[in-house]
Amino acid sequence: MEDRLRFHGNERVKRVQEIRRRNRRKRRIWLGLIITILIVLTVSLLDRNGLFEMFFSKSVSYDGNTEYTEMVSADGTASREDLVALSQILINHPFALGQEELTMGRPDGPIGSGAFVDWVFYNLTGKALSEKSSETGPLSTRLWDQSTSVMESELQVGDIGFSMVPEGSKVNHVGIYIGEIGEEKAFIHAGGVQYKAEGLEEGRVVVSLNNTLKRNNLDMYGNKFSPSAPSTQFVYYRRPNIEFVK
Repeated sequence: MEDRLRFHGNERVKRVQEIRRRNRRKRRIWLGLIITILIVLTVSLLDRNGLFEMFFSKSVSYDGNTEYTEMVSADGTASREDLVALSQILINHPFALGQEELTMGRPDGPIGSGAFVDWVFYNLTGKALSEKSSETGPLSTRLWDQSTSVMESELQVGDIGFSMVPEGSKVNHVGIYIGEIGEEKAFIHAGGVQYKAEGLEEGRVVVSLNNTLKRNNLDMYGNKFSPSAPSTQFVYYRRPNIEFVK
């Protein structure tokens, strides 16, 4: 009797086995669907934060305005709105360490970190921010000298971020605060090799989120640039000694 059951089974056993097989197939199908949904959601989240693009897109592009418009005021004052618009026309402009040539209008060649900040204020007010400084050190030190300290919670558009307190001839990375993107503080700056892109191996001008792990690929108007930019690590904040009208 036991041998017959072992080798031939019965209809009830066969039905139970078939039900189990169907249940296993259903579980595999549902598990596959859940994994697919998780992958789609993860890729969407990474793409929104610019991380997906980091691995798959190396080409350089920018959807925003790149045309230069003269914004110099007659009285030396500046508009915060104009500052944002002007600074963003240089997104993806090439960076080169030590390049400090100051021009009225769009620069022809690469631009350094401090020179980018000076260029923005020069093209807004007609005077370089560093011009009145009595300091003889690096350009970033002269920018520090012509600004006053503020707390991170006090940041306003047009304030300047520094990576360290000026010290001798050491390079001090600087950028301009232009507002918040997704509740993260955003700085526009001319960054070095960690911000490089195809054909811009030394770096470029980008908008970065500050002190976060998130990458960014948006300007302040929602226009996309590519590749996305790593964050900045500005920890000292200064207010330039100029008058903003709005």
